[in-house]
Amino acid sequence: MRGVSNRKPNTRVEPAHDMPAAGGPRASAGGGAEGGGVDRLFAAPGPVAEFKFDERVAAIFADMIRRSVPGYEAVAALTGVIAARHLPVDGRCYDLGCSLGAATREVLRAVGERRCELVAVDASAAMLRKARALAEGDWADARVRWRCADIRAVALAGADVVIANYALQFLPASDRLPLLRRIRAALAATGVLLIAEKLAPEAPAEDGFFERAHLDFKRVNGYSDLEIAGKRAALENVMRIDSEQAHMKRLRAAGFAARLWFRCLNWGAFAAWPSRTG
Repeated sequence: MRGVSNRKPNTRVEPAHDMPAAGGPRASAGGGAEGGGVDRLFAAPGPVAEFKFDERVAAIFADMIRRSVPGYEAVAALTGVIAARHLPVDGRCYDLGCSLGAATREVLRAVGERRCELVAVDASAAMLRKARALAEGDWADARVRWRCADIRAVALAGADVVIANYALQFLPASDRLPLLRRIRAALAATGVLLIAEKLAPEAPAEDGFFERAHLDFKRVNGYSDLEIAGKRAALENVMRIDSEQAHMKRLRAAGFAARLWFRCLNWGAFAAWPSRTG
């Protein structure tokens, strides 16, 4: 899920490197992004550190995302379906901020045995190690390459599909439009960009309804108010969200025609195509 390094800007960024997939033809596509421990990161009272996609988070991320993001499984599955429609034989798909590889796995499910290449990119070495371990345990596929890199710097040559689910919200606001413009420049004329994000409210009244429902969603899934507050504090300076209108405006500015194809409470997913006038 994360495409930006947690390191401070003035420190050295880990060089990008490929992690070739192990195994031969695709194994069963079921599973892969599941597995791991139960999220209890914020169950104890005390000081809360800034959220990082480290080994502790990687170990429980599958449980965290399932219990925190309404519609996550549906978005992952349909991302694969939409991506497959735009991924030709010998085409290439980039999964930017791939986290544990849920979208990559779903693309493989949707394309079947079609000859293609998938490049799964994340800045967190811990998340990539976990993703690759899950894949090798269930759905290892030689068509996938795992790449540890900052999504703002990774090369996007020959892109037919670019997926950036839950990734922009972890980038500095000033880096979002430049990244989208880079994607637009690299994307095939018949390609598609797929984005999912948590959405900021357009109006205070909307915030009250969706936010209360989202909090109840997390409570029903077993999170205590202490855990909810702890995670919110940890993410305060890490995850900065935009409204639906802000996303649409930025996508148009980057040269895309876009539409919201999924909405569940304060979470949404967009599909964007190169604009003929872009």
